[in-house]
Amino acid sequence: MKKATFLLAASLAIFLSAGAFGLSAAVDSPRTLMSRADYNAGRKAIEAETRVAFGHCRTLTGAGRDVCKAEIRATERVKVADLQARYYGTVAAAEEARMAHARASFDVAKARCNAQPGNGRADCLKSARDDRSRALAEARQATT
Repeated sequence: MKKATFLLAASLAIFLSAGAFGLSAAVDSPRTLMSRADYNAGRKAIEAETRVAFGHCRTLTGAGRDVCKAEIRATERVKVADLQARYYGTVAAAEEARMAHARASFDVAKARCNAQPGNGRADCLKSARDDRSRALAEARQATT
């Protein structure tokens, strides 16, 4: 009788230990919406697309080249922020993605304004700053 009780207790202890270990592994893992491998593959794809796009900018000259580079950098930042928002799946990550969209559009507008001559540049920059302020306020408001 003692042997049967001992075997029952030992098997129950092993079973409960395995369950506790499984719960521990589930709790310790980061809460993400995609796997780390998918996230890394997404980052590498974004970097590859960016390198190819920068190669296209090399064919341009002057202000067109600057605008092209600004557009590519902005697009890269937006794609990375969106990827992180999908990876983490948090409200903060979604807010950061919306903020990245607003900042990226401002950076592109600023590069386009710098390509304009004379007084048009100042008016363009003022308009771009106003648009940025409005977009950032909307991005913050969307979170609350």
